[in-house]
This record gives sequence, structure tokens and C-alpha cells, in this order.
Amino acid sequence: MIQLETENNRYKNDIAIVVVGYNRLKSMKRLLTSLLKACYPNQNIPLIISVDCSGDQEIYDYVVDFTWPYGDKIVNIEKARLGLLKHIYQCGDLTKYFKAIILLEDDLYVSPYFYRYTQLVVEKYGASNEIAQISLYKNEVNGYVGMPIAYYLDGNDVFLNQDVSTWGQCWTYSMWKEFTLWRDSHSEADVQRVDMPDRIKRWERAWSKYFNAYVVSTGRYVLYPMCSLTTNFSDAGEHGDKNNSIVQVNLLQNDFIYRFAPVNELTRYDIYGNNEKLYEWLGLSKEELRLDLYGFFKRSPNRRFILSTRALPYKKCKSFALNMRPMELNVKYNIFGKGITLYDTLENCKGSSRYMPDVTPYMLQGMNMKMVLKYSFDFICDKIVKKIK
Repeated sequence: MIQLETENNRYKNDIAIVVVGYNRLKSMKRLLTSLLKACYPNQNIPLIISVDCSGDQEIYDYVVDFTWPYGDKIVNIEKARLGLLKHIYQCGDLTKYFKAIILLEDDLYVSPYFYRYTQLVVEKYGASNEIAQISLYKNEVNGYVGMPIAYYLDGNDVFLNQDVSTWGQCWTYSMWKEFTLWRDSHSEADVQRVDMPDRIKRWERAWSKYFNAYVVSTGRYVLYPMCSLTTNFSDAGEHGDKNNSIVQVNLLQNDFIYRFAPVNELTRYDIYGNNEKLYEWLGLSKEELRLDLYGFFKRSPNRRFILSTRALPYKKCKSFALNMRPMELNVKYNIFGKGITLYDTLENCKGSSRYMPDVTPYMLQGMNMKMVLKYSFDFICDKIVKKIK
């Protein structure tokens, strides 16, 4: 349990950095080194390092001996194993002591300007009831379907997305409190009924499963940066057994003047990665239209119309190309083609439910196909060998 001095509300005006670790010493050293290289406005920056029980004395000694020159350092080493879900919940509860917390798992790396960005967005958006979380990381891949994402450039340096951030995030006390009230009053059955990708629903030990369900079911969003302030080394750990660079992203290397529009003017994406401006461009409401540019659905999703990149067994109302990036610009500018189709589900037709032929070359554009084929071959062989063993 993390113990803090709370007399006179000494930290109430501070944004604390909370580092979460377990048994990855190399990862912890790398993250803390990046924190030392970052820029801070003063030397009143609280740092909390919370390490779950692993029995690894080397990492315990390292975090205890680590010197933090920018403010108070508080170390918590659990005496019994919590697991990542309970550990994150415990660290989230620290929001009651601070103006906000920045939570960083140990396999992350921060931009030198991550703290200033956080200060600015907390000041601008921290009191908004629509925002459930502030992300420092910007996804460049829709991980639920393994496709790259390009975002709509509306002139702002932030946007809203219902997909929860786990690779560098900030919460105020009010944000965290609203989530915990929802969490404690909803069951697993409630979570399974939420309209979100089935892959999320299958997670068993992920705190983000419940936070995603909370965000979607309450109509809230996560505030994302257009340029990432954290990146992820995805080191082997509790939720992964293999290092990879898939979730490494372009990291901000210089400071600049941000453009922040009011919340109601920001571009919004749903949990499936669809730009919600598409409702306006197509003249259809959320009750009438299911957006599915990434092809999550193979059948009618309880809406009359569906906009999809799959060849579905329904009447085609209109077709758009897959030329422009992001995908939604093909709809906005009415670019004719055969990559995206608006279907009327009241009339059945022939369809395979497969992705349109244009989807694969669109997603793989610019890639060396020989390398892709070799990687695919090696990947399949590796899977077969593991299955035989």
C-alpha cells in the first residue's frame, strides 16, 4: 500500500509522475533515464515509483537508490503480489492527493516535453466531464484488427477517441473517481453487453477492459495528442512474452505552441476507430448507421445502414474509393471507387463478408512485398513449430 504525507494538502497543486514496475530492471532504468532528461517547470515534481512484489532484490535496490533531483521521491514496494490490474487500480487511487497523475508503465519512454504538454492539457481540458482520461501516447495502428491508422487533420493538436490509453496516461481525481464509481456498480455481464470490440471483452486481467467499457457506455472520450509524448518498447512482461517494435511511435523532439479548440469542436473517433464526422457527411444518425471502416462486423450490427470495407450481403447504396488518407476523406469528398461501401441491411444480396480487394494494397502501400512475404512465411513456420512442440 502506498503511503503519502497528506497534511495541509501539500501536493494538491502538483501533477505527480507515477511509475509502475514489476521485475524488468532494464525497462525501469530506461524509463527513469528518460524522465531525468525531460524538461520541468520547477523542482516540485513528485515522483512515485511503485514496484509489485517479484522477489527481485536488484530492482528493489535500484529504485530505492535512484536519485530524483526534481522534487520528492516516494518508493512503494509491495510485500505480496498484486498483479497489473490491482496495481494500476491502486496507483489510480493516488489521484486524490494530487492535481493529477501521469501514470507510466516501465517499458515506456517519454519525450522531453511530456510534462509541459500534460500541464497544458490538464489546464485546458481537465475539468471537462466528457473526458475520462488524457493520453500521452498516439496510436498509429488499430491494434484490434492490425491495420495502420491515419488521423483527420482539423488544425488542432489534440483529438478525442474512445479507445483507452495504456501507454502513458493522465487522470485527475474527478476522472478517476467517476470511473471507480462506475466500476464498482457494474458487473462482468454489464461489461460484456457494451458495444466494443470482442477482443477487449475477452481480456481477463486487463484494467483497460473495464475502463474501455466505462468510456463507451457513458459516452465519454480519451483526449489524444496529434504527436506522441510517449513511446512503447513493449518489453516482455505480464501481458506479453516477446519484445517487438510494433507499438513504437514517432516521439515529439521539440516544443511548440499547441492549438487547443474547445471540447465540442474536436474530432471524435469511436471505439472501433471511425471518425464520427462521417455521420454528418452521409446525412445519417448514429441510430441509423453503423460505421465500420476497419471491418469489425461481418453481419448486420442492428442498424439499417452500415459503412464498411467488407463485401457484405446487403444492397449497395453507394461506393467510395480507398485512395485518400485518412480513409474517411474518400467519403467526405465523394471519391467514387470500390473500397468502402454504404449498405442498406433491409435488403439481402450476395456477399462474402471478406474485405474488399482494395483494402490490402491500401494498408500495405509503400511496403516491400518481398519482405512482407518472407515475414509471413517465417511467422507461419514459427507458429507451426510452436504448435508441434
